[in-house]
Amino acid sequence: MEIDPVCGMEVDPKTAAGKSNYLGKTYYFCSVEDKKAFDKEPQRYVKSQEHGSEHMHHH
Repeated sequence: MEIDPVCGMEVDPKTAAGKSNYLGKTYYFCSVEDKKAFDKEPQRYVKSQEHGSEHMHHH
């Protein structure tokens, strides 16, 4: 399972409503609206995800 970077839901790549490639990684979406939001500002969603994992890494 993959995580929709916009809403945080688990998404099955086989049934995802959409997908986008950004910085060499494929992101899957549970809805077309989430894909549109990601395509408009991908750095907004990727950055927040990376920040979250870095934050957890330090603790």
